[in-house]
Amino acid sequence: MIDDETPSPLLSAVASLDERTSTLVARYLGWTGCYPGIIAFGGYGSQSMARVLGRALMTRTGDQRDWLGQRRGWRQFMDAQIPRQPVLVTCGSARTITFADPGGYVDLTLHDHGLTPGWHQATLQVLHAGDVAAAGIEEGDTPLPVELVSGRLRPLGSLGDEGDAGKGSGTDPGTGTDSGHTPGARLRAGAPTHLALRVVGDGEHLGLVSDIDDTVMVSMVPRLLVAVKHAFLDRVSSREAVPGMAEMLNRVTQVAGRRQHEAGADPTTLPQGLLPAPVVYLSTGAWNVVPTVRDFLARLHYPRGAFLMTDFGPSNSGWFRSGPAHKRRELRRLASDLPQVSWILVGDDGQRDPMIYAEFSREHPDRVAGIAIRSLSELEQVLAHGTPVPLVPDALWSVPEDIPVWYGSDGTELLDSMRRGGIDRRLVRMTDPGAQDEGEDATPGELAGPTPDRES
Repeated sequence: MIDDETPSPLLSAVASLDERTSTLVARYLGWTGCYPGIIAFGGYGSQSMARVLGRALMTRTGDQRDWLGQRRGWRQFMDAQIPRQPVLVTCGSARTITFADPGGYVDLTLHDHGLTPGWHQATLQVLHAGDVAAAGIEEGDTPLPVELVSGRLRPLGSLGDEGDAGKGSGTDPGTGTDSGHTPGARLRAGAPTHLALRVVGDGEHLGLVSDIDDTVMVSMVPRLLVAVKHAFLDRVSSREAVPGMAEMLNRVTQVAGRRQHEAGADPTTLPQGLLPAPVVYLSTGAWNVVPTVRDFLARLHYPRGAFLMTDFGPSNSGWFRSGPAHKRRELRRLASDLPQVSWILVGDDGQRDPMIYAEFSREHPDRVAGIAIRSLSELEQVLAHGTPVPLVPDALWSVPEDIPVWYGSDGTELLDSMRRGGIDRRLVRMTDPGAQDEGEDATPGELAGPTPDRES
């Protein structure tokens, strides 16, 4: 989560002070009745690996901050992270102990989880820091793959007494479980927090990456005062969706999902049933807003997906983290983690999305199925940066010619542009690389059909 490239002594000192302050605040809140908990952000993976994301925070309720949707936006940013908190992550048959980073974030990749393509649940549990230290587990030793043997957690392949582990009270509020890492040691764990994980099958060849602010949700990010009002003063439940975007995203992902179940496909490399194509919401917004954004997207029937956000504040290399650098980094990681998938990239021209997507399409032309850009109105452009034209108007001219680019002021226009621009044939080729263009003319009708029900 933290970009530590080219560290600066001054910034390293500031980051260290921030970590020590967060540790003291967490300790004080522990005296007032709060206890360590986990906010689950979600995750994605392939049939061989899984990436899970969450954050360790002090809490009183363990309710995943669901109440934020009815509060004003500033409440999203009032939290107390727990630096270096030990966490037990369980994903399918893989179980690993790790430590949160200085901001309390958990970003862990696990292997050999044994999960099939589709949606699954992983779990995150905070571990008692004193028990972990007593067991001799240090941050430099993790991620530490472990197994549960006779009620005890042990490193994979270790030997030892397999007697039953003693039972303890667990971490407050008393709903945790205990297990020993070595004979005579005991690790108390908090109640598991469930995390939604989308496993992308080896036979799934098309996915969708979408920006959030001013692409699916009206935020007016380029216009500072309006963006601040939306982020801090408005109630999250009152935020507006960009017209037609939910229908467009649902239509494209449903069509792509159906196309991947063509005759002859290996069923072990595809989700059971007709799941939509995988979706990743990639944004420069803060991780703090994920619970409320997730509720917003579900309430307005956007397709279910993973989240890749960023953190605000100083790091070892800058006073503020670069939004474009974050998007570039995560797109490259998606190309590495899911090399069989080509992505439809959805964004807006009010910021740097066209430039970032064009760069990625040149670097990885086989990983981009198309680029869909929501065009801001001339008035929005003027309010954003003082001119009636996009900030980077020429960026998409450098996209390779065989990658289609679609424009529209909202989701309805983008969907029309896709139908006219040949996405039907592109979908066929990307979801079934052996298919021929001839005779494949059903997709425009599917794209034009009624909006499908959201996958629950």
